[in-house]
Amino acid sequence: MKMNPKLGNVVWTVVKLLLVCYVVTGLILAAIALIMLKSSPSSELVSGGIVFAYVISTFVGGLLLGKKMGSRKYLWGIMFGMLYFAIVYIISLFMNPIVGEPVKDTVTIFLLCSAGGMLGGMLG
Repeated sequence: MKMNPKLGNVVWTVVKLLLVCYVVTGLILAAIALIMLKSSPSSELVSGGIVFAYVISTFVGGLLLGKKMGSRKYLWGIMFGMLYFAIVYIISLFMNPIVGEPVKDTVTIFLLCSAGGMLGGMLG
C-alpha cells in the first residue's frame, strides 16, 4: 500500500514542527530551572512558567503549520496543539505514573495547548 505523497509531506512537516516546538519548550524550561536555581520562586510562578512554555510552543507550532498549510489554518493549529499535548501527556505518564492526578489540571492544560495552537494557526 502506497502512502499519498501529499499526506507524507504533511506528516513530515508536523513531525519537524513538533521537534522544533519541543526545543522551544526545553529552552523555556531551562530558563525556569535557572531562575529556580538563582532564587526561590513560588510554586505558582513555576507552574505558570511551565504552562507558559506549553502555550508559547503550541502557538509557534500552530503559526508555522498554518502558514505551511494555507487553508483551514485554525483546524491545523488546534490539531497541532492537541497532538503536542498528547505526546507530552504520554511521556509524563511513563516518567511519573501518578494515579489520581487532578483531572481539572490536565483538562486545563489540554485546552490551553489546543487554544495556543489554534490561535497560532489563525494568525499563520
